[in-house]
Amino acid sequence: MVKPATRLILLVGLCFAASSVSAGSWRAGTAEVVITPQHALWMAGYAARTKPSEGVALDLYAKALVLEDGEGNRAALVTLDLLGFPAQWTDGVAEEIGKATGLRREQVLFNASHTHSGPALGDVLEVAYPMTDAQRADVRAYTLGLAEKLVGLVKAAVADMEICKVSAGSTEVPFAVNRRVPTVGGHVIGANRLGPVDHRVPFLVVDTDRGAMKAVVFGYSCHNTTLGAENYLFHGDYAGVAQAWLEARYPGALALFVNGASGDANPYPRGSLELVEEHGMQLAKALDCAVTGPLVPVSATLKTAFEREILKFQEPPTRAELEARLQEDDVYRKKHAQLLLRRLEETGEISRDYPYPIQVFQLGDRVTLVALGGEVVGDYARRLRRETNDPDLWLAGYSNDVTSYIPSARVLSEGGYEPEESTIYYGQPAPFDPSIEERIVGKVVQMCGVLKDRGGRK
Repeated sequence: MVKPATRLILLVGLCFAASSVSAGSWRAGTAEVVITPQHALWMAGYAARTKPSEGVALDLYAKALVLEDGEGNRAALVTLDLLGFPAQWTDGVAEEIGKATGLRREQVLFNASHTHSGPALGDVLEVAYPMTDAQRADVRAYTLGLAEKLVGLVKAAVADMEICKVSAGSTEVPFAVNRRVPTVGGHVIGANRLGPVDHRVPFLVVDTDRGAMKAVVFGYSCHNTTLGAENYLFHGDYAGVAQAWLEARYPGALALFVNGASGDANPYPRGSLELVEEHGMQLAKALDCAVTGPLVPVSATLKTAFEREILKFQEPPTRAELEARLQEDDVYRKKHAQLLLRRLEETGEISRDYPYPIQVFQLGDRVTLVALGGEVVGDYARRLRRETNDPDLWLAGYSNDVTSYIPSARVLSEGGYEPEESTIYYGQPAPFDPSIEERIVGKVVQMCGVLKDRGGRK
């Protein structure tokens, strides 16, 4: 179901173009579609689940915001109430969107809310899920059908475009807590109140020339995991609650959530539907107060870029080591070994290269949205704001590709689930090489500098 919208707050990964009809003005279009599976499907995020979904507590959505600047440059932000998606899939969807709308790859940004109460998609975390062949076939069918829906979604947003004003702002909410707890035996997942965490909520508001809110795009750096593995009902978690509340508060407006650098942050406390409502309402009401306050107008210029930086893994296990793992009791290490042995048979090697997607949208001279793939930890946001000399830089994770955690050099050296253990579940050959942070930061700084130095591009 595609719904019209009246106001927008834009976050991670939007690029839009203003129309030649009104040089110097923005144009914007929005659309949404329900993506809740119509039947039981395996749910994403928790290896502890033992069966498919059992119903729906809150519908899941895909939403699109398309912007166009005064030079006719255009871009689309597509947000989804999903855990994540593989790069091959988003590249394919972007190609089909391009055929239908003319948008280039650099102009289409996909961001996942990272809810752990949505359906599995593609082969993301396939090692973690004890699905039958029939259940995997159901996931493949859903994945294919969703791709078709997204092409229609962006086409509908393009058709909805009208002259608008874009403004930017920021607020804060406190429920995110650093989840990496240092212990004598190493770092474990818990609530580390002394650890670094980012409570900022950046947002964009899109208003029509009639003064009505068309959309609001907002971000937060916190795992979308208030609900745990015991939940078998589809739900957008705190981000879904916040979006639904804002859309009820501003009838006709579309609310889009962009997840940030959340790899090492969890909501606290967590574990119940009541807490989901509490966190979601806290986020929505903070935004409600902020969007009615003084905002910064965003001038109608748009620049976009998309590149891939080759990251390196550490030395993968040998064939002999993988074959030895087949005799272990740990079912996940066995499945991981089977996966890597299959790659060896098919390609003759286990690649140590990871083509990592990096996307940048610059709106006016005040809003820079950097969209990184994977589960990015908060160190990247802090460092990139320093390196770019932009304290308001908006960093989004879970963008275009979600098939691994992205640890900083510090987190990698500390070890634990995110930099080490998770590579088993994500099917990666080994932890990342220590050069990962320098490679990503260097590429982002370079891309931001190039965009800043060049004019608009049609």
